[in-house]
Amino acid sequence: MNLLTQLELKMHFTESENILAQYILEHGEEVVKMSIHTFAKKTYSSPATIVRLAKKCGLSGFNDLKITLAKELSLHTSKEIDPNFPFDKDNDFNTIINNLTLLHKETIDDSAALLDQKTLSQCVKLLDKADSIDLYGLGNSLLVAQSFAHNMMRIGKQVNFRTMAGEQGFLARVSNPKHVAIIISYSGETDEIIRIAKTLKKQKTKIIAITSLGDNQLSHYSDLILHISSKEKIFNKMAPFSSLLSIQYICTMLYACFFSLNYNEHKAFKLHYDYEEDLRHPFYSPINEK
Repeated sequence: MNLLTQLELKMHFTESENILAQYILEHGEEVVKMSIHTFAKKTYSSPATIVRLAKKCGLSGFNDLKITLAKELSLHTSKEIDPNFPFDKDNDFNTIINNLTLLHKETIDDSAALLDQKTLSQCVKLLDKADSIDLYGLGNSLLVAQSFAHNMMRIGKQVNFRTMAGEQGFLARVSNPKHVAIIISYSGETDEIIRIAKTLKKQKTKIIAITSLGDNQLSHYSDLILHISSKEKIFNKMAPFSSLLSIQYICTMLYACFFSLNYNEHKAFKLHYDYEEDLRHPFYSPINEK
């Protein structure tokens, strides 16, 4: 998880650290130029508290915090598109289209760079051996989960997921070591998701987490982690353009690599299913195969 997102979430911060985090979010460009003593004076804090905040964000100290902060703030002035607000009120439709197209390309490139092939291979092997694959997520994550489950079903692999409030908790409680759980959470800090992860650990179910970079709670309970492109903030954004696309990319790679394990079998099952069960046979259309 990037630094600005951690500061915005204020994960496990004390009251003094919350004040520091808010100051950095509001005056980031000034903080980059400050000494630790100037920053402490500005925030009525102490150098020790500042260093403690930096370490809670996975950094070695204030200088490391400033370097990381400067890199993230540069997104707003470089050619990269801001994933939180990729266009503004004065942009015409052409600019909006171009900016979002570039953001999609940048997100895919970033997601591909974060995708560890060894971890992906381990994930696919777990899915292949599992008697049941159970998906967990909230909000927008469920949209991607539904698509992944649909694709897997059409090659003969059942994937379970629940959308009604409370049902995912019940699904976790009836899990067992023969199940594999895929938990999708950008922040990795949502209370309900963490409760589910704890339950799954008690049930001795292997957990694949699809989550952001950083030391979030979900990562502590997971056996394998696939990282989402983590440049997008949790709250201060227009829409989850980047994170949702990154999750979709990861799930697509999971599906494609799972398909490849038994390519001929999956291909035969998929085509048989489509021809027998899918009623989409448009007349006078170039996409019609008949």
